[in-house]
Amino acid sequence: MQRIGILIVVMSMLLISGARADQGPGNKLYRGVVNIVTAPLEVPKQARAYWIKGAQKTSHILVWIGSGAVWGVIQGIKRVGSGVWDVVTFPLDQPAPLLKPDYVFDQWPRNPESGR
Repeated sequence: MQRIGILIVVMSMLLISGARADQGPGNKLYRGVVNIVTAPLEVPKQARAYWIKGAQKTSHILVWIGSGAVWGVIQGIKRVGSGVWDVVTFPLDQPAPLLKPDYVFDQWPRNPESGR
């Protein structure tokens, strides 16, 4: 199991240099590996997004955070599936990702009051 983790890290490091500028198979493989590794970050991302939305509507913030965490788990599963699909099919000429945004950090929720 450790060898697989090390292999993923090494592949990511090798591909990081020019893969994002490229729209070919290297970019697809890079996107797949990154999405598999960062999929758990969907839980805090969605919990924060629901927290921000819930704070504007009601005082029951825990309900919004809980529902955001559940939605984050669902989004994480979808991101892993998209990543596995990209890794398995990277040699094929279909660069469009299954899940938008391409990466978990592309649309991180911002607090409208604080600008963060």
